[in-house]
Amino acid sequence: MKRRTYKLFLALLVITIIMNTACSLNSKVIEFVPNFSQDRMIETISLLSAEDGGRIAGFKGEAAAADYIVKRFNSIDLDVSKQSFPIIAFACDYLSLTLLSNNSLSHEVKVLTFSAPTPAEGITAEIVPVGMGADDDYSDKDVSGKIALIMRGGEYFLVKTDRAHSKGAVAVIFYDPNGEEALSATLTQLSAIPAVSIARTDAEKIEKTISKGNSIEASLVVDSITQDTTSKNVIGLYKSDDNPEGACVIVGAHYDGVDTPAANDNASGIAVLLEIATSLSEQKISLPYDVRFIAFGAEEIGLLGSTAYVNSLSRDEINSVIAMLNYDMVGVGESFEILTVEQFDMGQLLGSIKNVLGQMGYTPIISNTERSDHTPFSYAGIQAVDIQMSPSGYYHTDMDTIETIQPEVLIEMCELGTELLIDELPNWLK
Repeated sequence: MKRRTYKLFLALLVITIIMNTACSLNSKVIEFVPNFSQDRMIETISLLSAEDGGRIAGFKGEAAAADYIVKRFNSIDLDVSKQSFPIIAFACDYLSLTLLSNNSLSHEVKVLTFSAPTPAEGITAEIVPVGMGADDDYSDKDVSGKIALIMRGGEYFLVKTDRAHSKGAVAVIFYDPNGEEALSATLTQLSAIPAVSIARTDAEKIEKTISKGNSIEASLVVDSITQDTTSKNVIGLYKSDDNPEGACVIVGAHYDGVDTPAANDNASGIAVLLEIATSLSEQKISLPYDVRFIAFGAEEIGLLGSTAYVNSLSRDEINSVIAMLNYDMVGVGESFEILTVEQFDMGQLLGSIKNVLGQMGYTPIISNTERSDHTPFSYAGIQAVDIQMSPSGYYHTDMDTIETIQPEVLIEMCELGTELLIDELPNWLK
């Protein structure tokens, strides 16, 4: 009888162990298996960057991109919402810059977003180089009734344009001393005088000719318009099964572009955002917080989408955000660059990112900027960073095409994001 009882005890013990093991396996968080698709990300970037200037904020191309993102979020069963906000859209129907001398421009000319138009007959005036366009650069220059030629860098384009106007200039021409082509840029609001950009080589020829004592006149025509319209943020919510405190992490990227194909800036960020969301959803990864994947509109004309989103949050909602990861220009480059708003201490978030990148074999460049969608979150008191690759490559030029994208970099950006979401940031809640 005792032997039968002992056998029964052993049988029950084995059954108990098996059942406990099964329960443990069933309750265990599913281990994440990286399954990122280069082809899917390249297809996304190709679609979004197919048209030169196709995603300018406030126009039909930007709206079509938002619709595409909505469909992608829906296809992976995220809870999708849209947030509309008012903007002033800008377009230029005609642009011409002609040098009235033996000189000629060999590259494309571009208008800055929110440039004032010229009169219908245009402006004809002498060009005067003024270096960086700082106040001291005008000390020995007379630009009254003339066109100021200014290098990019240091200050915002609008600040330099307004300063040139205050000195009497009737227009400004910008160029990038570190780039090849004319740059696309925004003034963030309507300027008092027309503002355009030319290629560095053309600018240097003009400066060289003038330095030899020759004057150069130019004829400029800008037929630009502004209109009141709307843009939108597209939000895909990945819900946590166990999140009693309502905590969340925000992963963002802007989907609008300037008057370029805008493949790296920022179709690449959208492709990475969608790929991370797809991988988490397909594998049903359990996280201790919600993840809001947000595609921001109207970033290029002043961070309008991210600002509208942050302004819509209550203080409790702001306090629920653990961190904000912003992907901007993540498809071209050699080094990871992590940017914060300078006056905010992002030590904990930077520490987590350095830890993950260290495991991946990288030491990131740490720098500061207020020119991307992490900025409004930082000012609201949320730990936020902008993640990009450096050098960014063909920034705001027509060379920003799908052909320049490095697929292996996109994969690494996905790895960084998922490692932070799955393995690193959950430790903050312990």
